[in-house]
Amino acid sequence: MTTMMFRRVLVGWDCSADAVAALQAAASIAGVAHVVALAVLDAASHGESSEDRARDRAGRRQYAERLFYKARESVPAAARARVSLEIVESGDPARAVCDYAAENDFDLLVLGRHGDGGVLRRRLGHVAETAAKSGKLPVLLLSDR
Repeated sequence: MTTMMFRRVLVGWDCSADAVAALQAAASIAGVAHVVALAVLDAASHGESSEDRARDRAGRRQYAERLFYKARESVPAAARARVSLEIVESGDPARAVCDYAAENDFDLLVLGRHGDGGVLRRRLGHVAETAAKSGKLPVLLLSDR
């Protein structure tokens, strides 16, 4: 029997309780050298002026970072050093996560399991559905429930 070792694990980070469960699980997998939580911020910012849009983007980035670092504290201390956050902007979070995983040589994608529409999405969520259909890397779905 062979044991699969995951060198790099990507976690979809949307600041939800399910994402926290996914981060904790990814950090606990034996043999993982690096865990990256990826937050995909909507590229469209709200506001009338460029300054308003910049403040909106900065506020969303700070929110994602603040909740990530709080969640990272729930990871065992020995694993924290190998858990980091990356933030990208895109109008399509599902495609952004899949593209990021492929472009950066990840071995496993860990996602919180939630969704809000349709028969399949009610169980998986849009990002999980897209990742599962792409079939480019294994997907582990977790829920805090």
